[in-house]
Amino acid sequence: MPGRLLSSFVRPSLSHHSSHHSSVSHSNTSSSSSVNEIPNTTVAPKKPSTHLTAERARSPERRLSFAMEHLIHPHRDHSKEKRRSHGRSARSKERAAHDPSANASAKLDVIVESPPLVCYGNPANSTGALFSGRLKISISELAGMITLDTFDMRLMSRQTTKKPVSRDCPSCASRTEELTHWNFLTEPLALKSGDHEFPFSYLVPGHLPASCNGSLGQIEYFLSARAHSINGEEFTYKMPLHIKRAILPGNDKSSIRIFPPTNLTGRIVLPSVVHPIGTFPVQMTLSGVVDKGEETQTRWRLRKMMWRIEEHQKIVSAACPKHAHKIGGEGKGVLHQETRIIGHNEEKDGWKTDFDTAGGEISMQFEASINPSCNPVCDLEASGGLEARHNLVIELIVAEEFCPNRNTRLITPTGAARVLRMQFHLHVTERSGLGISWDEEMPPVYEDVPASPPGYTMLDGSSIMEDYHGSPLHLPEYEELDRMESLRLDSDSTHSSSTRGRSRLTPDDFSTEPLGFETRNRATSPTEP
Repeated sequence: MPGRLLSSFVRPSLSHHSSHHSSVSHSNTSSSSSVNEIPNTTVAPKKPSTHLTAERARSPERRLSFAMEHLIHPHRDHSKEKRRSHGRSARSKERAAHDPSANASAKLDVIVESPPLVCYGNPANSTGALFSGRLKISISELAGMITLDTFDMRLMSRQTTKKPVSRDCPSCASRTEELTHWNFLTEPLALKSGDHEFPFSYLVPGHLPASCNGSLGQIEYFLSARAHSINGEEFTYKMPLHIKRAILPGNDKSSIRIFPPTNLTGRIVLPSVVHPIGTFPVQMTLSGVVDKGEETQTRWRLRKMMWRIEEHQKIVSAACPKHAHKIGGEGKGVLHQETRIIGHNEEKDGWKTDFDTAGGEISMQFEASINPSCNPVCDLEASGGLEARHNLVIELIVAEEFCPNRNTRLITPTGAARVLRMQFHLHVTERSGLGISWDEEMPPVYEDVPASPPGYTMLDGSSIMEDYHGSPLHLPEYEELDRMESLRLDSDSTHSSSTRGRSRLTPDDFSTEPLGFETRNRATSPTEP
């Protein structure tokens, strides 16, 4: 019966069972053949003895269950599970042994202080983005103190093509360029246990392309830090950077398309920029749909509207000097192009038809969007040949019909139909959010700085101060200003009347000396008898 342990199938000898277990765990072929031979083997039934009972008591339960599992499921390969568990344990031990951060005496890290790197505006007018932070090195307590002779960091850019000239050549597939370099040491530096931070900053140029990962190519930026001690230890750290570009939205764009030989004219209103996530409105108006005669009229009726957003990627794959002969020499490349649809939909209703106005008009408004699951790439044009553009394609299916002017309800389809196709460029960019460019956050900078005033030095023992005996200095010309009334509370009527008598200031008032205190007291003191 299935699941029943037969006494005749259990190995009475412990050594024989262990040999069978070792053969199963080492070879798939031997384990399968030995299991298949068990039912065909004729074994004489024996009565369990005390010796067999003692052997079963001394044998581990694990071995008995293992043999029972083989008897119940003879076609299951149990050696795979043992090899899989052994492989997992071996890999975990190998990772623990080769993990440099487990027993490293120092560890590098980067603390970013600046906001996300966003270049506002198009590449020709963008001022870039400020990037600042601190490079931290943590010395473990076990190391105590280490001495560094090299400690630097680089900002790198890498452009990778996914269709290289030579498939197995890394020089043909990617090109790395160094943007800037920071060297934090001029001489060997001894660092104690703990955290040590080194500040850095950089102005990312505005003409750099944004980070992207397209179907034909990839542009990425990363920081690469390296520290080397005098003992020969080397510590490295790598951190990716994501640079975005945001075009500020402006006025909506209006475009007109004409469809000869008919009188149909399409007018589309689109936003200046669209974003990879979210919807954007599209306004469409189709005019000239009615052609009236003396007794009859011919008009076009909209049956269906379809739209789609196409992404066009293009890259020029250059070859390294070793494989330049495959494309005809150095300085040449292979052009690859790809077009994919990143958003589409169709509408069969939702528009307004007006045949009563002059020429007739069909108007509608719909929401279009980019599917984020397609991993769209924003518009860019890199110097290495990578380019991405987007187009909005609108297709209208219109059918021609005929009716008399006296009764416009008697509609007769003529059987003619047309497909009107319109294509418009979309500027796909990241959202600008509430951020502004770095130069607009700073106070005004004065480029035309005048000459500084002369400096004043302290007089030493040999310096003396002399009077000026030159020509008289020219006094500035002052304009005559209205004299304000005195608001002194202790002034009497005599002083007030004399002050009101002179209502305007003259240049003589600035050159004459003020009245002395005695004259003022004489004017205000009472008359003696």
